[in-house]
Amino acid sequence: MRRVRAPRRAPSEEVMMTRIRTIVCGAAFVAFAFGLGAAPAAAQKKEQPPAPGPLRPVEFPAFHERTLKNGAQVIIVENHEQPVVSVNLRLRSGSKHDPAGKAGVASFTAMLLDKGTKTRSADAIAESIDFVGGSLSASAGDDAISVSASVLTEFLDTALVLMSDIVRNPTFPESELETERQRMLSALQANLGQPQYLAERQFLREVYGEHPYGTRPSPESVRAITRDDLVAYHATHFRPGNALFVVAGDVDPNDIVQRLERHFGDWQGAAPAKASLPTPADRSAREVVFVHKPGAVQAVIRIGHLLPPATHQDWVALDVVGQILGGGTTGWFFQTLRQEKGYTYAAYATLAQRLEPGYFQAWAEVRNEVVDSTLAEFFRLIEKLRAGDFSDADLTTAKDFMTGSFPLQIETPQQVANQIASARLLGLPDDYVATYRDKVAAITAADVRRAAQTHIRPDRAVVVVVGDATQILDNVSGYGPIRLLDADGNPLDRSALEVRGSDLALDGSAIEAGTRVYDVMFQGNAIASLTVTTTREEISGVQAIRSVGEMGGMTSLRQEVAFAAADLRPLFSKTEQQVGSNTISVDLRVEGDEVVGTVSLPGSEPRDVSIDVVSGLLLPGMDDYAIMVLDLAPGASFTLPVVNAQGGTLTNLEIKVVGEGEVTVPAGEFEVYELEVTSAAGSMKLYATKAAPHIVVKQEPAGQPVTIELKEKK
Repeated sequence: MRRVRAPRRAPSEEVMMTRIRTIVCGAAFVAFAFGLGAAPAAAQKKEQPPAPGPLRPVEFPAFHERTLKNGAQVIIVENHEQPVVSVNLRLRSGSKHDPAGKAGVASFTAMLLDKGTKTRSADAIAESIDFVGGSLSASAGDDAISVSASVLTEFLDTALVLMSDIVRNPTFPESELETERQRMLSALQANLGQPQYLAERQFLREVYGEHPYGTRPSPESVRAITRDDLVAYHATHFRPGNALFVVAGDVDPNDIVQRLERHFGDWQGAAPAKASLPTPADRSAREVVFVHKPGAVQAVIRIGHLLPPATHQDWVALDVVGQILGGGTTGWFFQTLRQEKGYTYAAYATLAQRLEPGYFQAWAEVRNEVVDSTLAEFFRLIEKLRAGDFSDADLTTAKDFMTGSFPLQIETPQQVANQIASARLLGLPDDYVATYRDKVAAITAADVRRAAQTHIRPDRAVVVVVGDATQILDNVSGYGPIRLLDADGNPLDRSALEVRGSDLALDGSAIEAGTRVYDVMFQGNAIASLTVTTTREEISGVQAIRSVGEMGGMTSLRQEVAFAAADLRPLFSKTEQQVGSNTISVDLRVEGDEVVGTVSLPGSEPRDVSIDVVSGLLLPGMDDYAIMVLDLAPGASFTLPVVNAQGGTLTNLEIKVVGEGEVTVPAGEFEVYELEVTSAAGSMKLYATKAAPHIVVKQEPAGQPVTIELKEKK
């Protein structure tokens, strides 16, 4: 039973208790402050892998099964090579059992188990397990919750005492709930700025619909969760009739059962009634769902649909299908899209086997220029496999990899126990893991062709693309009807993509010369200082305002912009940013009716820019000054055309006044308007003084765990 890593989800969902077969080696990319993605891979010469050696026999370790008097099941893998024991308690309930509108309850419940019990504080629990050199943790996935302990054999009872206490007697302190809530909100804020997360979230929504597998925590659901929700979830699902203990290491089966009876024997409760969940619906036709990410220079692609539940007889054949299509560096997707075409660093397939319907997914991240070509290759390769157009070598390579790598997944008693437990929780036969390798070896070309034709249905797939719709929307029109969404998943009309001139009259007479100093904060700690100096001077015969912003540290920045003082007509904008060893350089100026200049990004040649000037145009660095002179009021909204420094294109800057109140920053307390600002550079919340000129005193960029706060104004 092969297990390889799936694409990462939100931190609260990283631990997948279902058996996920992801045919992937991984993708590396460097992200910069302007939101840069991976540079395209150069086409490389295809190399043939060496011939595999003969398949060596593997003896699957023996394991024991017991049942405690209270109904909890136990799987024991005995191994005395090291004096270490791991105990993993799995509860057959997960995030799919979250209450409606409160996605995240299972995750909060798991994360707060060790934050205090009726007799122990969080510190006491941590100190007790640390003192014996052990570990104790809990996490939640879609189908199950896991509570794990690992410890030296001589301290096994210590670990079991602590595990029993946090499983049976958690108190879910309000203070710990609020701490975890803020941590999850920060993680969500970071995730919402990542196109990979947006693509995965939307893909699951499209594939699963109203089924909980398609739901992920949102800021709204996280804020709605109360302590009572955790108490109720715990009372319903933390019962021995719902539990499976997985014990591996230096134990005697009879002895460990006695110890479990001693520490968990008076834990009572039958398994909860099976939840009635909506059935995900298959699609009748292919559809493109495009999530607009302004300014993106690459597109994130997800293609796929539902697959049968884990118990379906075709899953071993489907594993081989996935290995041929998207199995690491030998898969067709990788060999074609990276090695031959040079479109991307990575292109793989994921086949997720779950207790309820799983899914097939083909995925890649490619530069804008090759989105349509990438989609064409994905569908060509899928259809090729469905037609049975693969060689004996393709089949042999896939099977040899799967059978050859299988022993690496059962090297330790913990791995063996976890494989058995995962199969058991998925409802698979008792011998599934032990016979998996032989089943793979027995798969024929006819089996692969039949499984692909039956279960891989490109004509009914959803195609999720996250990218800049103004650049590539038309390029995907040949792959099905298009539904356009914003980053929050809300419907977006095509007219919103049009960039027009603004008829707003902007008067810079109120803009004051001076210096503003901002603290750049990371999780409440100042990590850098940003200084913005504003002067009034004559530039090329124009009474102008010049702004110079400078920041030092690991990320150094210097941005200079100038514009006419009378009407904010732009003159020039220059940006130099150093991120590690990489430099971003933007040099733009207005000449007549055009914005011209160059944009230099890491991994690519400098790009010339030529954009027609429209009324109300802003250059990079002018947005703060436009806000200073706008007629801000509750409910007001503004749209201004702005040059996207990253893409060298013209995009919309959306500014909405969504609230008002008071904000305290190092420079003092201010009455402010709360603004939501969206542009090609991303989205953020700004807090600007109610008094004009409206000075921005605080910034909260979406997708980054940082804030920028006014420290001094002089």
